[in-house]
Amino acid sequence: MYINYYTKDQLLSSIKEVTKYVELRNNDESSVIVSEYGGRPLGIFPKNESFSLLWITSDIKKKIISREREIGGDRHWLSPERAYFFQKPEKWKKWNCQSGLDPAYYKIKEQNSNNCKLESEIVIENYISRETYKGKIIRTISLVDNPISSEADYIGIEINEECILNKPDLKINIWNIANVISGGKDNPGTVIIPTIKKANPISYIKNIPEEMLKIEKNYTAFKIDVSKIYKLGIRPEDLNFSNKAKITYYLKIPNTEDYGLLVKLSDDLPRSQKDCYDLPRNPERKHLEKGIIQAYNSKSSNEKKLSYGEIELHFNPPKTEKNKSILRAKHKLLAYIGKKDDILSVLEKLLGFNNLEFF
Repeated sequence: MYINYYTKDQLLSSIKEVTKYVELRNNDESSVIVSEYGGRPLGIFPKNESFSLLWITSDIKKKIISREREIGGDRHWLSPERAYFFQKPEKWKKWNCQSGLDPAYYKIKEQNSNNCKLESEIVIENYISRETYKGKIIRTISLVDNPISSEADYIGIEINEECILNKPDLKINIWNIANVISGGKDNPGTVIIPTIKKANPISYIKNIPEEMLKIEKNYTAFKIDVSKIYKLGIRPEDLNFSNKAKITYYLKIPNTEDYGLLVKLSDDLPRSQKDCYDLPRNPERKHLEKGIIQAYNSKSSNEKKLSYGEIELHFNPPKTEKNKSILRAKHKLLAYIGKKDDILSVLEKLLGFNNLEFF
């Protein structure tokens, strides 16, 4: 049986024998489950009986036992993708997620009901330069209060990221990716990114069709229906940096009457092309501009086993300290569940505008 949407009890039952975990609790009403395996928030539950708004693979126990990387949740990667994931980068061929990066070898170092700290050694090869870098990833995850007044159920976290690599002056970014659930073609979700007027979004893999994309005067929207592979990128020149919310994801939660919302916030994003390095692989994108905010729509293997969408941030480049490249970033992930009007009210307060169009 496929599990497309996990309750907290289902998730804990699935992972309790194969990995340590921390439950961050906002009183007794909401929680975040942080997995030691993969070093990440895995399930986020704005109320106890809700589904996780983060996607989790239906066979997670098997994936952990076999040390596979595709488990879901909110993960730490490094970009550019071409250098660290394509073994034949000149041809964009032989995609490979290096196990020294994900799932890596995380251990829980500190924990209580409000925060936890995870660390992992890291080993990763740059497939362009053929150099291998070694170092450490540190992720500190803490509960944060709701920044607005709202009738919706809520839980939120702040993630402090640090990645230390043993070579100076690297052109590299922390790449944060959250897997999100979808209801498929009949119940798609909508990514909303606050952008400036006349934004020029990037089709990262292949051209995004008009029915998947809306470009409005103060936002860009992208459909998540997990039916075909497309990826959206937003250039730093097109992002509205005055808005605290950098990317949001809105969805009618399948099999319920509730609506859900995920929001990512950060002030640690590059503000120019020179500080971001993740090139698109779309052969028609000749001018090689990069996106710092991205969203991905994957393809489900069948109509019953639904795949995931992704909302993604690329952070500032490293500073060189003591002959090492040190990457640091701070970001928040806020999660809401409630009636449609309550969720729309949250969106309006966080984005600063309304009259949104959804897929």
